Amino acid sequence: MLKICFYTALVFFSALVQSSESATTSCTMDGTQLEMNDCAAQKHQEQQALFDNALAEVLAIAKSKNQGFGPQPEDIQTTQDAWLNYAEQHCHLLITWGGSMATMQYHLCMADLYEQHKKEIQAHICHPALGSCAQ
Repeated sequence: MLKICFYTALVFFSALVQSSESATTSCTMDGTQLEMNDCAAQKHQEQQALFDNALAEVLAIAKSKNQGFGPQPEDIQTTQDAWLNYAEQHCHLLITWGGSMATMQYHLCMADLYEQHKKEIQAHICHPALGSCAQ
């Protein structure tokens, strides 16, 4: 049930990011705290969507070209689920002091982690034996 909710939210946020693409391009980290919170949330959603696309590509490559060696699709997915739990806990820990900037800090933390992890998954899982991933 939790996976269904996660994937439903994932589809919703991906659609939201695509529909607000023009808003993201004009997003800046200046203005009121509310505007910066919204901008940080947009950056988070954008990086999450980019990561999700990269993960989907890696899973598709692993499913189509895996010959019984290398990363298995179910292992990749299990690892990513564990990573997501870590990322959320890590970013929540950073904002435990609260304050008006906490929301912005959480979203920027998640955006940074998604961006870093996208690069990691592409570098370490996109093995020449399975085929190259788009960078």
